[in-house]
Amino acid sequence: MVSLLAGIASAWIAARFAFRWSKQAESALMVFALYGSCLGPLVMRHAATADALLYLWLTASSCCLIESIRLRESGEETPEGLAKARQYLRLAWMSSAFALLTKGLIGLLVPAFIVLGFCMVRRNFKALGWSFSDATACLAWLAIGLPWYAYAYWRFSDDFIQGLFGKHHVGRSMQAMEGHTGSWFYTLIMVLLLSLPFTPVLISSLWQQWRKHALRASDDQKGPGSSAAHEGISAASLGLLSHGLGMLAVFSVVATKLPHYAMYALLPMLLLAALSPQIAKLTWLSTCTFGLLMIATIAALHPILLLTIESPSGNRFYRALIEHGLEHAVWGATEQGMIALAFGALGFAMFTKHLLNRWLYIGLALQITVCLLLLPALGQVLQAPIKALATRAGDAVTVSFQLRAPSFSFYRSAVTEDRLPLPGEQVVLRASDFPNLHRASGDRTGWVLVDGAGPLLLLRRESNDGN
Repeated sequence: MVSLLAGIASAWIAARFAFRWSKQAESALMVFALYGSCLGPLVMRHAATADALLYLWLTASSCCLIESIRLRESGEETPEGLAKARQYLRLAWMSSAFALLTKGLIGLLVPAFIVLGFCMVRRNFKALGWSFSDATACLAWLAIGLPWYAYAYWRFSDDFIQGLFGKHHVGRSMQAMEGHTGSWFYTLIMVLLLSLPFTPVLISSLWQQWRKHALRASDDQKGPGSSAAHEGISAASLGLLSHGLGMLAVFSVVATKLPHYAMYALLPMLLLAALSPQIAKLTWLSTCTFGLLMIATIAALHPILLLTIESPSGNRFYRALIEHGLEHAVWGATEQGMIALAFGALGFAMFTKHLLNRWLYIGLALQITVCLLLLPALGQVLQAPIKALATRAGDAVTVSFQLRAPSFSFYRSAVTEDRLPLPGEQVVLRASDFPNLHRASGDRTGWVLVDGAGPLLLLRRESNDGN
């Protein structure tokens, strides 16, 4: 629920600024459709609480800082104009502080890239000077962000520094964690995949911005006497490009590669695309084609999963999870009707000439298939056994053994330690890990099967007296 609310709030903030910058209601609706229906943001809202909160604060910080610099560049020197620019600057600093609290130094990268982009393209340091011109904004950042870090350092000393900054930041950047590695192009590829089915819209938007910047650079070289007159890149577009491309560059060179890292670069690019809601016909037809392929793939989810578990080289644990899920998750007439409705809505979106209606229809189609069909089905496959055993465990002391499943603790509303169980305690584990558990606990240890679901077991270690 927290991640869902954070995702909705991010979309609302982005839509508000899209309307402010473009002066078109279609841009605001387009933001809601892109943020709400792109594969990456959609899954993130339903699966990653910490990341959704971080994206909320980064979106707020980015948009407020860009708006503050834009107002300052507009040359409005009235007291009202300066006050509004300073208000947005303070909101940007405060949002950056909340991002810092959520996931560390990543909260500082976005403002830094935005200011750097303005300084490089405008060829001056006015944006940098303006960003630090308000003492109240800086003090608000210190008041929000530093107390918790000071307490954590006082409480945990060097362990805190080594854990957060050494391992989480520097360590992930220098060395791939837990085998999550990839090429320099990994993050770029993930940006294109996570933007589905709107990848053609994203590529078209970036191409238009590149052409605009190239034409402006050509005019500058021709001098003031040039007959060509091309409008330069706007402050909003420049800020969003600096945000997106800066984060893309950072996560392309870090050693640890994870799909959700691409979201740091994707969201500002989606907002940039929404600033130009007029889309070429070929781009729109390509987008709808990708949407049809996504819906068709989701409609064929169960046959695809069956093919997956038939491969003998697959992961045995996930094969067992899928087998268990397919036994308990069968789509009936209601789900088939939803699929038909989604195909119909996407057909209307493809051929309607009304700009607002096309975004409403494609948003409806993707929300139906992903939110009401795909995510519940995957949740049933991946989480049903864990949820069932968590419910069965009840209030009894329960630990885990070589099983990394934070959701088990969530369903129990209690922390589940990863250790050997003491006599009388319960333990949840993979069935394949039982020989290791029995060996580590002693060959004479007795076990009682409390319950089992899919590839997981819930056992109780017998007391020393045999009960």
